[in-house]
Amino acid sequence: MKKIILILSAVLFFSFSVLAEEHADAALEHANAALAEGKRGNDATLAEHAIQAVKHAEQAAQVANGPAKAHIESGVKHLHEAIKHAKAGHGVKADQHLVTAIEHINSGNKI
Repeated sequence: MKKIILILSAVLFFSFSVLAEEHADAALEHANAALAEGKRGNDATLAEHAIQAVKHAEQAAQVANGPAKAHIESGVKHLHEAIKHAKAGHGVKADQHLVTAIEHINSGNKI
């Protein structure tokens, strides 16, 4: 019985890790697209991609745990800041927050 519980726990843990990784990958894809738009000066499109990145990063954070969760949550905070600055027309500041968000989500995705 203990072996079965141990095996089921391991399977459950790895399935959560896979879910977190899939959402983190999608968040990174949108965050990188947002950054590319920011480099082109397209603040409105930057914000759209960043909003999508937030949705995926929040889903990744829900199933992640430990240091990975903390990194992804930090990434979400920076994505929100990027959106705020993009909507205010502060593209350079938005780009800076996107770079930091990408770093955090990448770090969380590697753990």
